[in-house]
This record gives sequence, structure tokens and C-alpha cells, in this order.
Amino acid sequence: MTRHLRPLLAGLLGAYVLGYGVARLTLFHAVERYGGAEGKGAPRQDFITLRDRSPGDGWEYALFLPAIRLEEAVLASIRNR
Repeated sequence: MTRHLRPLLAGLLGAYVLGYGVARLTLFHAVERYGGAEGKGAPRQDFITLRDRSPGDGWEYALFLPAIRLEEAVLASIRNR
């Protein structure tokens, strides 16, 4: 039983990552939001959202939310070095 579980989980994870990659290239885009006028407001906020929608809208966003959070965390850690 467990012998068949590992390839199944690896296949599902691979399909999820591949699906996110395709969705990231076709559906999602990065948005930069600035807090105030010319650096006097809050720091810049970067987030990933569906094209022409606010963040959090759509079932695609909910499905890939863990991957989006991971990508945003990695990018934030790279920028803060």
C-alpha cells in the first residue's frame, strides 16, 4: 500500500506544480501597490492576482494559494537580503 502511495503523491505534487507554472504564465500576474505619495506612505506591497481581478477572487486563486504564498515568501526573502 505505501509502496504505491509515494509515486501517487509525487505525481500529484508534480501535476500541481506544473499546473501552477502554466497558470502563472497565462492567468496570474504580479501587481505592485504603493502606499502613499512618493515614498511617504507604507512600503511597496507586491502580490500575485488573476488578470483584471482583485487579489483573492476566483477558484484558481484559491486552488493555487499555497504556491502563491510560497512564491511571494521566496521573492520577499530574496529582496530583503
